[in-house]
Amino acid sequence: MDQLNFNAFFERIGYYQWLLAVFAIAGLIGYSLLSKKSKKIESLILSTGILVLVSFYENVATLLASSGKINNWVYNIFNGHLAAILFLLLIRSFLKKNIHRKLVNLFICLFLIFSMILHLSGFVHYNDTGEYILFLNTIFVLFACGLYFIELISLDELLNVNPLREFGFWATTVVLFYFSSSFMIYISTKYLYTNHLDIYYMVLEIPRNMALLCNFCLLAGIVSIALKEKFKLDIIHV
Repeated sequence: MDQLNFNAFFERIGYYQWLLAVFAIAGLIGYSLLSKKSKKIESLILSTGILVLVSFYENVATLLASSGKINNWVYNIFNGHLAAILFLLLIRSFLKKNIHRKLVNLFICLFLIFSMILHLSGFVHYNDTGEYILFLNTIFVLFACGLYFIELISLDELLNVNPLREFGFWATTVVLFYFSSSFMIYISTKYLYTNHLDIYYMVLEIPRNMALLCNFCLLAGIVSIALKEKFKLDIIHV
């Protein structure tokens, strides 16, 4: 097996990988400072898991690319599948109606079934660019986000709630924008890389910056609760 080139890795990583690593470490520290009761809150557990997972697979993919190895499988497994499921579970944690929570469970099952069929049939290879898997997980995530906003404007218990003070509102909003914008860009990267390389490198920054915004929002939710418990500051609600 060829050696991994760590020297090339450290030369290649930039602000994106470093910030993701900082967010992951800060998220773990923030979670460790939470009270025992808050550590059991599903949304905070999932937010921490997403921060760690995204930092992990982005840096692994960069390491493989720096070593001259194919890294598409990293994104297909961790980003296309595991991260998407964690995001669906995160949105489910914000839902109030039991029927909507069950619908998200159904979305996860359908996503895994369709994904398995595509892979086992050979229609989608685990090491391809992953457009079909991205299409699937984006559709289900957007549907789940829609359920949250339907509840936000229809449930009596939420009508008097200020959404700007709710962690669920901010997290669902950035997840919605991250998946919708990233999908439109990723499905066009192959064409842009072949025909418009300058535009390719430019638009690639959009999903990266949206990912940073999404992870920062999740980190802010964790840290806000830690600060609220330590200094009695009513910053945000979970």
